[in-house]
Amino acid sequence: MPQRSLANMASLVWWVPATQLACLPMETNCLSMALKVLSQLMDKRHTLNILLALTSGMVLIPINSTMIAVGLLPIAHGVGVPLNAVVWVVTVYLVVMAALQPIAGKLGDLLGHRLLYLSGLSIFFVSSALAAVTPHLWAIIAFRSGQAIGGAFLTPNAMAIIRRSFEQNILRRVLSWVSLIQGLGAACGPLIGALLIHIAGWPAMFWINIPVLCFSFGYSWRWLPSHVPSSRPQLDYVGAISLAALLVLLSLSIPRIGSASLVEYSFPAAGVCAIAFIIWERHTKEPLINFSFFANRAFTTANLAVLFNNFLMYSTLLYMPIYLKTHRHTAFTSGVMLFIFSLSMSLTSWFGGAMTRSIGSRRIIALSFAINIVVVVWYVGLIHYSSFSFIVPGLLVAGVGSGLGTVAIQSTMLESVSRSQAGMASGIYSTFRYMGSITASSLLSIMVFSADWHWIILLIVTISGLVLVRGIPGSPIVEPPDFKSAL
Repeated sequence: MPQRSLANMASLVWWVPATQLACLPMETNCLSMALKVLSQLMDKRHTLNILLALTSGMVLIPINSTMIAVGLLPIAHGVGVPLNAVVWVVTVYLVVMAALQPIAGKLGDLLGHRLLYLSGLSIFFVSSALAAVTPHLWAIIAFRSGQAIGGAFLTPNAMAIIRRSFEQNILRRVLSWVSLIQGLGAACGPLIGALLIHIAGWPAMFWINIPVLCFSFGYSWRWLPSHVPSSRPQLDYVGAISLAALLVLLSLSIPRIGSASLVEYSFPAAGVCAIAFIIWERHTKEPLINFSFFANRAFTTANLAVLFNNFLMYSTLLYMPIYLKTHRHTAFTSGVMLFIFSLSMSLTSWFGGAMTRSIGSRRIIALSFAINIVVVVWYVGLIHYSSFSFIVPGLLVAGVGSGLGTVAIQSTMLESVSRSQAGMASGIYSTFRYMGSITASSLLSIMVFSADWHWIILLIVTISGLVLVRGIPGSPIVEPPDFKSAL
């Protein structure tokens, strides 16, 4: 093929440098080599576009989760309610996210993950706009619940799109970048919230979502791949309602939310609901949660690992502001300290993902829990030392312990299921993650008022995580049998 023909081909495709084509040998195979270069560059561009579409929406979930912490007092003053009432703005978000994750993942498997992801962005948009203009606490709580519904649609379906779009050889690299961006969002949330409140008041925390959501929706509409399953089985509505009721009742059973009299009724009711849910799911034709997943040791271990890991992470996020306040540090100082912790966690998650590819998931997760033993020792030291020279290094190490194994845990879960089941599996995984957060918040009062019980609880969870690591495969998981049929 003449060199001029190759140059003409390069001029038609702007993203291929003409110099690459011009230097190709003029043999019969030069066209195939040129097409290979084109394919590699187009694949890279496709990867970046999908990542940008997904992360631009997903990053709002950690930002809104941590940003609201600095806005509780301004909201309470703005709508004229006590602080203990406005805490429901946080609680409801957490409960709804935990309850709807498996439902949203299953819906994605049935209706298409792209449709559910775009629906999540739309719900988040409407809820954010309405929350910004309402003067009533009950309405803010309701629209905050709407944000949680949108967020619940985003997370499992984004993970399913990633699982379906990328081969296993680059899956962990992609998850590393997603984890890094989400971690940076969580780290910046308190600082962004404080700045917005200072400039324009608490409604600005909701308004800031609007332009980001507009961009994410347009970019996702353009670049996210569309996949509609060939069969359309019915959604398990009874299972969905039962699971939501179970998680809400469990959440109402924690002392931070309900009174003692409420716990007396909610906890037994949660037990009855759990039994009914398991019996129903085992006998229904199209279950919301496929309990056969838990026969896979890697899947079960990954879900328990993320529960323990999130418990340890939220223990630090929730405990440190109270600790710093009792030692007469300002709210801004608490925000800076949490930023240090979250930044360490997000950067380490990216680094941990890169290390996973070379030393394996089991070792990196074991190292993560082992570092948390050092963090437990640091917590014992906090009883006697409260200087910045002691707090800051400890928070950096705690961030490493919480972030190092996140990509390895998530990739183990995703690799243990087929692409066609990634939505449901991601929903289950997200629920386990949020249950770790809820458990940490339920034990917060014990950890605050009893220093001895604090480090004992953390040590038990950390050691349990180390024992659990034995269930993580030492090498990458072989693709499930129906993997190729799901392509």
